[in-house]
Amino acid sequence: MIDKPVFYDTDCLSSFLILGECPILRQMFSKIIIPEPVHRELFNESTPPMIKNNLTFLINNGFVEINEMDIFSPVYTLYSCIEQGLRSDSDTCIGGGEAAVIALAKENEGIVASNNLFDVKEYTDKYDLPLITTSLILGKAFENNFINEKKANILWKKMLDRNFSLPDKSFSDYYNNIYKNDCNDFLKSNDIFNYK
Repeated sequence: MIDKPVFYDTDCLSSFLILGECPILRQMFSKIIIPEPVHRELFNESTPPMIKNNLTFLINNGFVEINEMDIFSPVYTLYSCIEQGLRSDSDTCIGGGEAAVIALAKENEGIVASNNLFDVKEYTDKYDLPLITTSLILGKAFENNFINEKKANILWKKMLDRNFSLPDKSFSDYYNNIYKNDCNDFLKSNDIFNYK
């Protein structure tokens, strides 16, 4: 189980919440943290009830923690600068959820959980932060026997059917062709997912 703080953005967490597949996350992480901007996104009126209900359950059971940043804190300043593109080499503005996840992970030596590589990869590289994605989480869940390959492929298809962006047409293809490179490129350390 991973004890290092893991900060989730909306898309990455939603991919599990919408399918009711939260037990996978509970097997892998001691808890997960969502910044207040992500919490707001997940509870806006257009969010499907399944996501809201599953998230409420996880919050009430203490597995999901909501982190509110003090507006006078250094982490809030970093968040604001990242969101406005002031820390980007290309001056690219990014979403509030992604910016908050990056700032909190940097401040707490944590892990960024996001599928939005366009927005977050520059920062995870710049600040040497581990990055996990939905596909990488499924790969690690399979590798550690939390799910089998058939289940991983079923979840993958359901996520694709719900318009989540995944890097290949099936879990098996991802695992055989991309997974190892993602581990090397994103994790920054081989012992993050050490369950032995």
